[in-house]
Amino acid sequence: MSDETISKQADTGASKILAVQLLLTIGLGYAFYVYQGLLAAQAASYGGCMVMFNVWMTQRRLQTATELAKIAPGKEVAIFYFAAVQRFVFTVGFFILGMGWLGLPPIPLLVAFATTHLGYLFNGQSD
Repeated sequence: MSDETISKQADTGASKILAVQLLLTIGLGYAFYVYQGLLAAQAASYGGCMVMFNVWMTQRRLQTATELAKIAPGKEVAIFYFAAVQRFVFTVGFFILGMGWLGLPPIPLLVAFATTHLGYLFNGQSD
């Protein structure tokens, strides 16, 4: 990507959120590994990665909506509705995949999922 392309993209703060969430996921994965073993650490990592995928997907939809707003103002709301439905479907699908098909323990997965969502809180506007 050129510098011009990078400067044109909307700064959503997603990279900072993802960095904080990655640190939380690594910490939780390590803690579950130490106290409950490898399978719990895998479940915690999976739960954290689910949240990071949602943030990445939301950031992509925000960029799309920003570009659409320049061309057709008012149409970007449909992108946000679609993104909300898409996030819900992917999240439910990932839970079914993780706990059902992969057989990951639900407690570490859910704890990591909930805790990694706190990455939003640590993205305070201290700039």
